[in-house]
Amino acid sequence: MRTLLLFIALCAVSNLASAQLISNPHIPTAAAQGMGGAYTAAARGSDAVLWNASGLGMSKGTGGRFAYQQPYGTSFLSHLSASGFTQLPRKAGAIGFAVQNLSTRMGGETMSSETEVSLAHGLLLQEDIHSALSFGYAIKLISWSLGESVDGPSGVYDLGSSMTVGLDVGATAKVWDRFILGGAMHNINHPQMGSNLKRDLPRSISAGVLYEPYYGVKTTFDIERALEAGTVFKAGGDMQVVKPFHLRVGVMTNPNIFTAGFGLFFRDLVVDYAFLYHPVLAPSHTFGVGFDVPQTIGQLWKPRS
Repeated sequence: MRTLLLFIALCAVSNLASAQLISNPHIPTAAAQGMGGAYTAAARGSDAVLWNASGLGMSKGTGGRFAYQQPYGTSFLSHLSASGFTQLPRKAGAIGFAVQNLSTRMGGETMSSETEVSLAHGLLLQEDIHSALSFGYAIKLISWSLGESVDGPSGVYDLGSSMTVGLDVGATAKVWDRFILGGAMHNINHPQMGSNLKRDLPRSISAGVLYEPYYGVKTTFDIERALEAGTVFKAGGDMQVVKPFHLRVGVMTNPNIFTAGFGLFFRDLVVDYAFLYHPVLAPSHTFGVGFDVPQTIGQLWKPRS
């Protein structure tokens, strides 16, 4: 009960959650996309940097992920993300780093490029045999470049670029052996892009629950509210069919979207794939690779005697 009360208090402070650039592109990691984006309570390790930094507080070892997609099958649009994390010594939690880029290219020229660099920290505040509570935050450097104009009578003009800083916060609570609650808020500092005509960056609040009825079976449900848009409901599942193979499915509303995917776990290596079906636009395919090891960076670099 004490853990639940602490979690509610943290969420009250941070009650404004998918990783967002300026254009709020779709889900940047394959595991999350396969589960319909219902990932607020499920995010751990490298994925937590992009979703809910508090998941780092409940993560062990060291890991990394790289993902690539062309949203809705567009040949001119590409979205890349890379993230990594490592556990800190002496109960200092874990830190993570992430970079994602959304670029629009035509005729070999970059028309628009959005880049986000994130540094995150998650800390385990309390843990006992049945419950745990963690808090996390991420500081993001966000830049936007519009490239150059077409060549005209006066030559080529640089259309400009801009940069700003965003702040995310989140909390995750394990309230019983099989239940985990999560809450996250992105861009709580109300960042804006531009000098004269300022543009607000997307802000959102999400709350989620993860329920694990059996070992190897996870079900998730999220409610996400974008301050500049409507409410989205998300639900997903992750089932370990056999030891190295995980099958994922998910749905979300506004609009109604279906997702599916899988994860292959071979020793320390991970291969992820996700498929997103949109009722109007073309499907999206996301591919991801990564690794997870039980050692920290310090232990990996420590010379063997």
